[in-house]
Amino acid sequence: MRLDQELATADAAFGADLYAQLAGPGNLVFSPASIAAALRMALIGARGETAAELARAMHLPGPGAARAAQEQFMERSSGDALSLRVANTAWIDSGLAVLDEFLRQPVTVERADFAHHAEAARQAINASVAEQTAGKISSLLVPGTVDGLTRLVLVNAVYVKARWQHEFPEASTRKDAFYPEGSGPAYVDMMHTDVRLAYHRGDGFQAVLLPYKGGPLAMAIVLPDGPLSAFALAAQGGVAGVLDGLLVNPTQYQVDLRLPKFTVTAKCQLQDTLQALGVVRAFGDDADLTGITHSRLRISAVVHQAYIDVDEQGTEAAAATAAVMALAAFRQPPPAQRVVFTADRPFLFAILETTSGDPLFLGQFTRP
Repeated sequence: MRLDQELATADAAFGADLYAQLAGPGNLVFSPASIAAALRMALIGARGETAAELARAMHLPGPGAARAAQEQFMERSSGDALSLRVANTAWIDSGLAVLDEFLRQPVTVERADFAHHAEAARQAINASVAEQTAGKISSLLVPGTVDGLTRLVLVNAVYVKARWQHEFPEASTRKDAFYPEGSGPAYVDMMHTDVRLAYHRGDGFQAVLLPYKGGPLAMAIVLPDGPLSAFALAAQGGVAGVLDGLLVNPTQYQVDLRLPKFTVTAKCQLQDTLQALGVVRAFGDDADLTGITHSRLRISAVVHQAYIDVDEQGTEAAAATAAVMALAAFRQPPPAQRVVFTADRPFLFAILETTSGDPLFLGQFTRP
């Protein structure tokens, strides 16, 4: 298996695990790729059982694989019709000595005086993330997230702005009903187009792939036949299994597609989520992050924020993840001529690389 495929497989599995923990009745968007990138920086500097727990949660063999995956991940680039930016930054306290080996990864190093000016450091990190995400993520770290004990903040930011290969005619957008679970209909701006797209009918769901111009990115829309809350994603093989029919030998259909315009934002503290996935030692005073520094550090917070906006022209999406470290105390049916795909009830969405299947963003739209 090629390295990019190994990275995509790991990120997809990690994304499915995160989705299972984060999904509830409301709208959701997050970036498995951004969260994984921030944690891979930590994994590169982790040792012993701390490294083993992080690696298992992220479906990676260990720190060496994390370093290789990080280099592969940072190779993404923009095209003429697609803006794609990925940035890794290590904000290091001015008094902390960091091992050269840890910094031999694709990361920008910034110095900050957390010990004496934590609030100024927090504002500088937020300003940097805002610049990297075109202002969409402007307050990743709230007051109190960093303090005088903070020594290192590992930040990843991902930003995508892309136009559809087949744009939705604005004149075809109409107010139409959307049916959330457990309540009456709400009305949305429902876009409409009729084009040839990759389409897949699976067991209890249908899915369609909307490509973007200028690169190997596309948005997948997964519409369960029944309630989204009852959709057994794990039984389908997770995210990768659901999307497999769209990415492996895709079949083109003439799709009469109706899709709401939507904007979703989400912010979450991931410590409980990661502990549920088996990452425990990294948050304790016995954390072993000695591949970063000889000072005793532990992860005190992992913060993630994401944004997505979908309209007739395309998609704008942004995400950022910060790992804050503080001093430790001592099969498909035959193709049909035409299909109708009407996303008028809760659905899943993913922005992914079509060449590898790597999910940059995952989420669900459940109500306007």
